[in-house]
Amino acid sequence: MELVVFDLDDTLVDFASTRRLAYESMRELLHGAGIDATAWLQACSALDRPLFRQFEQGAMTRAEYRIRRFSDPFTSLGLPVPAELVTRLNGVFMACVNDHPLLYEDVQPVLLELRNRGVRTAVLTNGPSDGQRRKLRASGLSEWVDHVVIAEELGASKPSPRAFHAAVAPFAMAPADALMVGDSPELDYAGALAAGLQARLLDRDARFAALNLPTIRTLRELLSDAKR
Repeated sequence: MELVVFDLDDTLVDFASTRRLAYESMRELLHGAGIDATAWLQACSALDRPLFRQFEQGAMTRAEYRIRRFSDPFTSLGLPVPAELVTRLNGVFMACVNDHPLLYEDVQPVLLELRNRGVRTAVLTNGPSDGQRRKLRASGLSEWVDHVVIAEELGASKPSPRAFHAAVAPFAMAPADALMVGDSPELDYAGALAAGLQARLLDRDARFAALNLPTIRTLRELLSDAKR
C-alpha cells in the first residue's frame, strides 16, 4: 500500500458530533424566534441528505443547497420562510462545522505514522469547496495529508471514477496501488473498486455489518497493512 485516500466527513472529521453542536446553537436562535426547535431540527436532519445528494450530482448549486437546507424545514412544517433567520442559521452552522471541526481521536496519530512509514495520503471529499477548505485548515488536516481533491473544484463527485483518479494522479502510480477509506458503502467503497482502487469501508459503529464487506472499525487497523 503506497497511498491511502481518505473521505473527509464522518471518516476523519466527526461530522455527526460537530453537527449536533451546531444544532444546539441553532436551537437557541429558533427558540428566540418562537419556532418549535425540536420539530424544525428533526425536519432539517431528514431533509439535509436528499438535498446534499442533489448538490453532489450537480442538480443544485452550492448557494441553493445552503439556502434550501435551512428554508425547506420551515416549508415542510407549514411555516413561512423567514429569510433573515435562514441566513443567520446558515452562518451559525457553517462557523461551527467548518471552523471548529472535531476529529476522531485516531486521525492525527495514524496520519503521522503513515507519513513516517513513507505512505502517501490524500483526502477526497464531495463537500462544498469553501467549507471543506476552511475545515481542512481549522482541523490541521491540510498540513497532515499530501493532496486534497474536492469534487466541486474538480467537477466530478464520488462515485465517479474521475474523482478517484484525480486523487491518485499526482502520485504517478496505478489506481491499484492506492487504498480508499471511507464511511459510505456506495460512494467510498463501491466507487473506489469501480475506479480500480483497493477499498476498505470504515464502519466505526458496525452499522453495515450485514453487508459483509471488508471493513475496519478504526483507522489504526490500517497500520498493520502499511509498509514500514
